[in-house]
Amino acid sequence: MARIEHNSQLNHIIVDLGQSLLQFVGEVSPWTPASATAARDTLAQSVKEQQQHVDELVQLLVDRGYTTDFGVYPAEYTDLHFLALKALLPRIIANQEAMLVELDEAVHTCVDDPEALAILTTVLAGERHITAALKAVKL
Repeated sequence: MARIEHNSQLNHIIVDLGQSLLQFVGEVSPWTPASATAARDTLAQSVKEQQQHVDELVQLLVDRGYTTDFGVYPAEYTDLHFLALKALLPRIIANQEAMLVELDEAVHTCVDDPEALAILTTVLAGERHITAALKAVKL
């Protein structure tokens, strides 16, 4: 059986993860009350973990000699500057849940690409962990 590589699909996931609402919010530092240390820590850790997932996928494409497109943040995110994390959190969670659907579909699509499947399975588990952690944030 010939090995099939799903590089284009993997690159699409890199763009979606790397330009996710979570990554955007990590860069714009939403307002949080002084007492929300745990929420800020969870957000920062989630941003870091998601970036590690992007890095793993990028490394696979680099190893394959595939030119990676990193994309840009969606234009609609520009209206989200200067908002409180309490207002952004439901949107971040919804964006994460959409990402979980995309990753789950990719796992099923890439069954004939063992390298991608291994990384996607790990990334999916990590994104589930991030989503659960964000859902547990209390503000």
